[in-house]
Amino acid sequence: MKPNRLILLLSLALLALSLSACGGTPPAVTWPGLAADDNAAYLTNGSIIHAVRLSDGAKLWDFSSASKSVFYSNPAFTADGQLLVGSAANDYALFRLDPKADDANRVTWTFTGAKDHWVATPLVVGDIVYAPNADGNLYVFDLSIPGEDKLTGTVPLGGKLWSQPILAGERLIVPSLDHNVHFLDVKTLKEQTSHVLGGAIPGGGVSDGKYFYVGSFDSAMVAMDASDGTPAWIAPVQSWVWGAPLLVDGTLYFGDLGGNFYEMNAADGKILASFQPDGAILASPILVDGHIVFVTENGTVYSLKPGETNPFSLEQLTAKLYTAPVAAGDLILVAPFQSDSSLLIALDKDGKQAWSFSPQK
Repeated sequence: MKPNRLILLLSLALLALSLSACGGTPPAVTWPGLAADDNAAYLTNGSIIHAVRLSDGAKLWDFSSASKSVFYSNPAFTADGQLLVGSAANDYALFRLDPKADDANRVTWTFTGAKDHWVATPLVVGDIVYAPNADGNLYVFDLSIPGEDKLTGTVPLGGKLWSQPILAGERLIVPSLDHNVHFLDVKTLKEQTSHVLGGAIPGGGVSDGKYFYVGSFDSAMVAMDASDGTPAWIAPVQSWVWGAPLLVDGTLYFGDLGGNFYEMNAADGKILASFQPDGAILASPILVDGHIVFVTENGTVYSLKPGETNPFSLEQLTAKLYTAPVAAGDLILVAPFQSDSSLLIALDKDGKQAWSFSPQK
């Protein structure tokens, strides 16, 4: 797909999801979310969350809510191994699910006080949860508080918050679709500063403690001082950046919607290498056994040795890949979008398919 056409489709998806806050269930225009623990993968796919056993791809359980929730964000794990996942429908519910409970006792806590849909994956630090919502508020919860009322703070930041916050020392960093990056004191939750970038930030960033690195729809990667947000450098790239970069040994790895993949020096923003595989790159890369694994819209799973520019194709699927892959033990999990056969595929480190999951299995 040409970059300008992809950008148009993604813009329409953004619009559709924004309008969904006005009522009704959002259309199935977005890709699934994915997370995994030691035993199972958890796939958020529209109205259903699927729990899939890692050893053989068998279904463990499904969850759908009575309020007709819609799920597509990546679940987060609490300190005791439960799942946190929010709804993109007009119930605006944030659920905590116990993966070990029976269906009748699956939901262990629900928050319904937000005013818009949940897109961002919450950040969990011990018992504290930082959960950005598309209503422009950062909701803070203490899961150690008994009962349903666990809300300890609501921080109005404005814009639609689609990115998982990043904790860097004493700063909690929250990007927004309105181009702002907010820097909060993690103890007081007071905003210390904010900086405006040149484009929307849908996919979040990464920090090494000293700097915060983030890409945007301004076709640039930016390094900002993690303490006060002062830009250290701005590195133009060829197209919009959706996913958060991966930081490994002082090098940033990321792709853009134009289908370019970059290796960039985190110290100064210099592009060390770039190449075009076979399609637009939305998802963040991951590190697997010392190799960079990333996916393209054309359905290819690539493995790249750091410092090289010739990625190895692990698998070619007949579906689109927008969801970031997940490493789970000896497996690499990928979640195809608009696949005719499988919702989830597990590959071994050599790219051989270990199993696939579809709801009919």
